[in-house]
Amino acid sequence: MKKRRSKGRRFVREVIYTTGEFVDIDIFPVFQPQGKRRSKCNPTSEIQQQLNQKNAERKLIRLIHNNFTEEDIALTLTYKVQPENITVAGKLLSNFLRRLKGLRKKLGLEPLKYITVTEVGKRNGRIHHHLILSGGIDRDVLEELWALGFANSQRLQFGQNGVTGLAMYFVKDRQTYRRWNSSRNLERPEPQIQDGKTSLEELDDMETAHESSMFWQYIEARYPYELTEFVFIKNAVNKGCYIHIEMRRRQ
Repeated sequence: MKKRRSKGRRFVREVIYTTGEFVDIDIFPVFQPQGKRRSKCNPTSEIQQQLNQKNAERKLIRLIHNNFTEEDIALTLTYKVQPENITVAGKLLSNFLRRLKGLRKKLGLEPLKYITVTEVGKRNGRIHHHLILSGGIDRDVLEELWALGFANSQRLQFGQNGVTGLAMYFVKDRQTYRRWNSSRNLERPEPQIQDGKTSLEELDDMETAHESSMFWQYIEARYPYELTEFVFIKNAVNKGCYIHIEMRRRQ
């Protein structure tokens, strides 16, 4: 006896994050079983598993895009004398951030925003820190404020060799201690969810554009941004397409 298929319908969902000059959009089909609310429908688990690592990276990238600009700082801190352990290193980093907050207040600058990650080197086991910080203070002053070892600072850069690369580096490896933290005053971006604005036929058009190597042109004609990166996944189970696009406001 054949199994009867449950009634329902498919629709296309767009999840849009707008963060500063950047926008990233997830476009995917969702099956809505009969009697189930659209808001409760999600992409298939197979697709979600493929995207877990990327989602962790994108969460951090969106946070950076929403709170920092090219006027801010990427900073790496090392030690002349290694701290006893991660706990001690964490306290030393907290002391540095406290001194920096005090200096910013004294200079009349806005409260400090930051993202930090502490890492233990795979080869030599040396502890060091990577930070993204609010700008406004001379980089030489930042380096003097650390005073426990070398401090290498540069203007924050965006794109694959900048923020994207940093985010991938921050979240990709759990074999050594690597966990990012942030100040509480960061603004978390909220998604705009659009159901049905893109039709299933348009999703098919996107697949055709991808297969014919015209996806870049198709997307830039559709949205008023410059495409910087995209991921196209076809679900082997239900043949649905999951598309992630990252774009930057036209200069």
